Parts: sequence; structure tokens; C-alpha cells
Amino acid sequence: MKIQPIPLSPGQKYTVYSISDGAMTSRQEITVTSVLEAPVFRPAHSHATRGRHRLGTFRVFRKRGEFHFDLNVAGALIVPGWGHLQADHEAYDSFAVSATLNLAGTLEAVRELVTRNINPNYCQHDRLIAYPQALNPQLPNGGGVLVFPETATEHAVIGQMREVLKQKEGR
Repeated sequence: MKIQPIPLSPGQKYTVYSISDGAMTSRQEITVTSVLEAPVFRPAHSHATRGRHRLGTFRVFRKRGEFHFDLNVAGALIVPGWGHLQADHEAYDSFAVSATLNLAGTLEAVRELVTRNINPNYCQHDRLIAYPQALNPQLPNGGGVLVFPETATEHAVIGQMREVLKQKEGR
């Protein structure tokens, strides 16, 4: 599987947003220490068509170790610099385990963050949800706002959220 090159630079700081194996939004603030000339695909298991691409190595702030930079590049936002929006669970101590990117911020703030993404392989715009406030089961969709509602999707949670919005608009 060939991917477009991601313009990473050794020594530079990046914020990486992705979905963890536990279906939760993950945000890491990293410093890239090395970049591979060509990304290496690492299958999830033998003969798997799904997996991650190894892009190089990185360090996490205040950690001694150096880690391999392995990503599902189709689902990872990579934003230059640190101090960007937090994930929903970091900001509000509540989280929607929904296999979507749940970012704490207004719709405009999340859209602006996406414009600064340097990963040309990112293609999961349908899975972005802005949470301007903590998850609230009393609100439609728990208070989450679809960032790109016009994007086609096959994601079950997003489909349900769109149905709730249609019902709300139909009243």
C-alpha cells in the first residue's frame, strides 16, 4: 500500500490525533527524532490488509524513551506544534467511546485545526466530532457536533448521529 509522503522534520514538535485500539480519541504531543525515507507498512497480523505505517521515531515530552512512530495514516491528524485542542476525555473527564475523533472545542476551532493538518493521507473527515461542552446524555448526540456532516460515511455511530439530527429537524 503506497501512501503520500508526510512532511515531517526531525527535531520538530507535532500533535497527533488518532483513534486508539480501545475506540477512544488519542492525542499525543511528540517531538520527531528521525524520519524514514519511505514509510514501512506493518500489517496488524500476518497477511493482513490492515495495519500501520512506520514513519520514523519520536519522543514524548518528559519521557526518556524513544518510540517507533507507527500510525494508521488514513485516520491520523498531524498538526505542527503543541498546545492545540484537547480530546474530549482530557478536557471534560467524560468521553464517548465511539471510534470517532472527539475533540473538545467549538465547530469552528475543530475545522481550523483540520486545516493545519499536514497528513495528506487523512481521509476520515466523516468521523470528526466537536464537543463544545462535556458529553451530556440529555442532549441530542450527547452534545457532539458533526464537523463535516456532508461527508459520505459508512460509520455506524455517525449514521445514528445523522438520524438524530434529521429527526430533530423534521419536528
